[in-house]
Amino acid sequence: MSNSFNLPDTGLLGCYDRAGKDIPVPAPGGMFYGQNGCFEIHPMSFRKLSGKGEVLPDSATWQDGYRMAQDDNTGLVWEIKSPVPGDVNFADDTYSWEDAQSVYVAKLNKANYGGFSDWRIPNKDELRSILHYGKTNPSVDPWYFPHCKVEFYWTRNTYKMQPECGWVLFFGLGSATASGKTVPQFVRAVRGGIEAKFGEPESKRFVDNGDGTITDSVTRLMWQKGENGRMSWFEALEACRKLNVGGYSDWRLPNIKELNTILNLDYTDGWWYFKKAFPADGLVPPLLHYFSSTPYEKFYVWVTNFCFGYDGYYASKEAKLLFRAVRHTDTAQTRSSQFLLPDSGQRLCYDDEARIIKAPAPGQPFYGQDGTVSIHPITCSRLREGGTQIDADVPWDKGFRMVQDHNTGLVWEVKSPNAVDVNYAGRQYTFVQASDFVTEMNRNAFGGFTDWRLPNLQELRSIVDYNLYSPALAKEFGKDCPSSFFWSKDPYGPAPDLVWGIYFSYGCGICYPKDNRYSVRVVRGGYCPAFGDAARRSFHDNGDGTVTDLNSGLMWGKEETPELTWKDSMKYCSEMSLAGFKDWRLPSIKEIGTLIDVSYKDQCWFDKAFFPGTKTKPLGFYWAASTYAATFAWGVNFQFGYDGYYAGKKFGKYPFRPVRSIR
Repeated sequence: MSNSFNLPDTGLLGCYDRAGKDIPVPAPGGMFYGQNGCFEIHPMSFRKLSGKGEVLPDSATWQDGYRMAQDDNTGLVWEIKSPVPGDVNFADDTYSWEDAQSVYVAKLNKANYGGFSDWRIPNKDELRSILHYGKTNPSVDPWYFPHCKVEFYWTRNTYKMQPECGWVLFFGLGSATASGKTVPQFVRAVRGGIEAKFGEPESKRFVDNGDGTITDSVTRLMWQKGENGRMSWFEALEACRKLNVGGYSDWRLPNIKELNTILNLDYTDGWWYFKKAFPADGLVPPLLHYFSSTPYEKFYVWVTNFCFGYDGYYASKEAKLLFRAVRHTDTAQTRSSQFLLPDSGQRLCYDDEARIIKAPAPGQPFYGQDGTVSIHPITCSRLREGGTQIDADVPWDKGFRMVQDHNTGLVWEVKSPNAVDVNYAGRQYTFVQASDFVTEMNRNAFGGFTDWRLPNLQELRSIVDYNLYSPALAKEFGKDCPSSFFWSKDPYGPAPDLVWGIYFSYGCGICYPKDNRYSVRVVRGGYCPAFGDAARRSFHDNGDGTVTDLNSGLMWGKEETPELTWKDSMKYCSEMSLAGFKDWRLPSIKEIGTLIDVSYKDQCWFDKAFFPGTKTKPLGFYWAASTYAATFAWGVNFQFGYDGYYAGKKFGKYPFRPVRSIR
């Protein structure tokens, strides 16, 4: 945990278009850029503590002794509600505002809960800091906050516009409103914290920089001081992106947590603004709603009402509302969304006599084979419900549900070991049933998402680890994955009754009849929606003998090469100079596989417009740098479209296509 206070992110990572449809993270300057999901400044992060304050494994439950959650960003330590009736902090108990402040807190401290006696009721911003705006019912992460009610929870703040009321947060959606102080509500106590001034309505924390900007010394957020005209949410996103104030050009629309840190809970002089910092020139109540960057239910957006102080509002993105730009003073903001084609995973090196050899150095025989090159190593993380990263050793029964590939951004389902589950690993499907399975996964909101789909062939190949067998799959997926054929969404062009897929025993691409039963692994997200999509291939002829694939980030030699042995083809590439580049190499099986055109356009398995000389006779086989079973090398067949081909390395002589990476 850092010793520096950080305002936690909202937890919402999704991005949406005008119709509320899920989209990849927009690039800076692109359409819809600037919404909440474009940034992950201080990701929500907690650690689990025992009743003695000891750090527990992230998979620990109440039964394992989990009693407190410590926020790594704020340092705040939160009680975990008990599921046991009669316990001092039973989850179902409610209190009036006064009793929450006195009776409940006194009971916790007398019991020395968790080994501490300084428990208190949180202020409004503190309580909001644990809200997860990517979740509803409840709007917290149940992994860290089990037994949470979809109800109102007290803060210690009085609603100054009506002092007989206190502020509450609704843990169904994440909104703030006021409740009569005598009404019983739920309570979650807190203690500690790195920054004592966090959430306190102190105007001194705001520093006027004299250049049209205001800096909050607690959150380290810099705010636009002046007002803007009323705009739609989309116009406000764009206006913030183009804003240049105080010499800064990295302004953005604030998320809902950030926006509410500048709400003056003291309601000084009848204003919810800190008027010395934000004079609100020309504004007159009651329509003082400000946009946040945080969407609600994809179609709407969270706003804060500076007339009544509420943020329990969500508005149409087309409404004309106010906004105030923000920037962070010390943190890189934009989420990385650059697509990178993952490495094959192969690490061993071989000669052409099937012997394992030490990785050759440049200039030595057999240099350039897959085991000597690692451009974008396979890098994945295990995820639980909601897409939150978990430790690499967390099993299914402790919440492991998905794997995210950090190179491609793709999120993959993990098959269940339980026969009663919707995605049981032992279940197989015809191709038609595979589509039904996708529908069922979305109906069940598996992992908390409803945008699951069948992968295309190249997406499916991207998770193959060619250093492994049975299954040839990235280790983050676990050891119990089927080593079987998995359906892709791509039909086999010449015979529509056949469909492409990957055989995960060793990683070849092949076709089978639609009526056969095979495994399915669905996917969602991704940094490059066009990757592997035959309808959105993106080649560019550079006019210098090279062709760039803008989707994969690879540059290819356009012209044909001589037919050589595997060893000599690698030597040819390493000594080649083309278009001013000298870092050419033989492609891996994943790289050369991206040149297969599964649409079978013009009855070709390659793009004739960019690679017109591709050889399909007598065999159509092209070398890859990747080795199969020591004796053979992988390749693709441009006569039949298969990449499940391998050839003898010593005597086979075939063409090849040199490649280099531009990312």
